[in-house]
Amino acid sequence: MVRKSGLKRTAFIQTLIVIAIVIVVNLIGRNLYSYLDLTEDKLFSLTPSTEKLLGSIDEVIYIDVLLGGDLPSGFKQLESRTQEVIRQLRNANPQLEYRFRDVGAGTVEEINRIRENLSKDGILPMTLFVMEEDQKVEKLIYPYAIIRRGSRQITINLLASREQTDSQEMMINKSANLLEYKFANAIENLFRTSNPYVLFTTGNGELDHTQTATIEQEVSTTVRTGRINLDSVVQIDSKVDVLVVAGPTKTVSERNQFIIDQYLMNGGQVIWLVESLIVNLDSINRNGLYVPKPNEHGLDDMFFKYGVRINQDLVLDLENSKIPQVVGQAGGQAQQQLFDWVYYPILRPGSNNPIVDKIDPSYSEFPSSITLLDRPSLKQTPLLTTSEYSRRQVYPMRLTFDVVRVEQRTSAYNKSNIPVAVLVEGEFESFFKNRVSESMEKGLKSIDAEFKEKSAPTKQIFISDVDIIKNLFNPSTGKITPMGFNMWEGFVYQGNGEFAVNSLDYLTDEYGLLESRSKTSEIRLLDQVKLNQSYLKWQLINILLPILLVVLFGLVYNFIRKKRFAT
Repeated sequence: MVRKSGLKRTAFIQTLIVIAIVIVVNLIGRNLYSYLDLTEDKLFSLTPSTEKLLGSIDEVIYIDVLLGGDLPSGFKQLESRTQEVIRQLRNANPQLEYRFRDVGAGTVEEINRIRENLSKDGILPMTLFVMEEDQKVEKLIYPYAIIRRGSRQITINLLASREQTDSQEMMINKSANLLEYKFANAIENLFRTSNPYVLFTTGNGELDHTQTATIEQEVSTTVRTGRINLDSVVQIDSKVDVLVVAGPTKTVSERNQFIIDQYLMNGGQVIWLVESLIVNLDSINRNGLYVPKPNEHGLDDMFFKYGVRINQDLVLDLENSKIPQVVGQAGGQAQQQLFDWVYYPILRPGSNNPIVDKIDPSYSEFPSSITLLDRPSLKQTPLLTTSEYSRRQVYPMRLTFDVVRVEQRTSAYNKSNIPVAVLVEGEFESFFKNRVSESMEKGLKSIDAEFKEKSAPTKQIFISDVDIIKNLFNPSTGKITPMGFNMWEGFVYQGNGEFAVNSLDYLTDEYGLLESRSKTSEIRLLDQVKLNQSYLKWQLINILLPILLVVLFGLVYNFIRKKRFAT
């Protein structure tokens, strides 16, 4: 009897110890966050650039996530992924504090007051219609996060932009993939003393402000943009982070080339959008048979020095966009039909560089091929290329619309992945080494500067088609189109905008946060129809099954224990 009493006391003490251990472990687990990422591409781990950024911060950052409360299944998944990403950020920097708020919680007066205050900050809800008990119910969702540092704050939209062809599931999946980048980018912007400065050159027939309005608007929250006429300056200010030469159609003088060269030698970065031939649809339409003219921009020798040659040719591709052609008359009206136009290639990412990794296809008009020259000291990366079914047409060539009515032979398109945009990184040698003129030396002395014949490590992007970043502008209405808009198809190729914004981000991002933008994962959403049909079943399984397993474990444990002590 005494032995049984002792065994019971021992079992009771053991049970208390187990319960105490479980409680302690849970208390510790509430304040610790750890995980093991077994995905091949480390989709659920922070990128090194994000960790570097967070490691440099020694101030408290507050994050308010407004995506809370009773949410539809897809948004519940996004809320869960958002919480996971924030916990990863906090694990890298414990000074990050966060909370999830339900904007729809409280009295009617409290909810209205909160919504009014949010609207003053430009935070407006998204309206959703969801099915609840066979009724369509309107819900207001706030898919935003507010990040604060002292008196400064930045609001980020947790949702990615939704295209016409995107389902809600696709939009939420894209949103989840961009969470790390959005949070890291916002945190970096909070600590910036000033935004990067990007200048577009003028005076040589480049795109004007109406033709670059879209790209300037898209980066306006993080980048300052402006214009510079090189004829009116002696030197480009070192505070300029990126110089954009967008489509010169006149000769760039040797003086201005020298100014750009020395800006590059002093660590500046340049994006060149330079077309080798002058050609457009109007010129073919007017002439019927048209021979393009070389673009006398005068930059070929300079590009050669930097390891790049934009060839005098046109790239043709069986993967292309369309243009209209008249096919007949009906009722006195011309009847048009869209045809494939091989001179408008649809470009693909040419590498896994963060600028183009996993971006959508890009639209182009009459691009030329780019040859990367042998420069061992430079890192050369194709960014945008043609498809596997492409070819080159070398100048001089005759262009006519008759090509649209002729079936193209696949065997003739035997070139693949022809570069149209490239990135060159490293230490560049000056184009003017050993050939500085007296007037150039005089100009340098006037600003108390010295000639530099080799640059610090820097970057340049070369693009053979300015239409890749160009937007259309209607002067009568003042409306501008997105980048990558084909007016004939009425379709926007999203890759153009992604490529343009990513290019500027890559050149102005101190930490290299852009690499987190290319991460992909797949959110597997619940089937709402099946969920509603079997809601009670799964609820019972989730509630009762764990209890039954515990009871079963206890019975088996007691059976084994009794058998053991009975012997």
